[in-house]
Amino acid sequence: MGKIETIKFTGENGKEMTFEIIADLTYEDYNYLILRPLKKYDDLDPDQAIVFRVESTVDGDTYIIEENDEIIDAIEEIYNSEL
Repeated sequence: MGKIETIKFTGENGKEMTFEIIADLTYEDYNYLILRPLKKYDDLDPDQAIVFRVESTVDGDTYIIEENDEIIDAIEEIYNSEL
């Protein structure tokens, strides 16, 4: 079994959260990450996958939770087709 690839964020409350990277996909010229929390954080359940849009700037990458259901469905479809 391989090592889990993870990414860490600092939440609004200042607490660090660690996510497993499930997939790294491109859709309509944007990069997206499908992430799953490694443990329960407030309203985030470890069984819940979350889609983040990655926006790259000169200052580094910004990760934004995708809220558009059509985009989330498209990302899910791409992910499932690659399995």
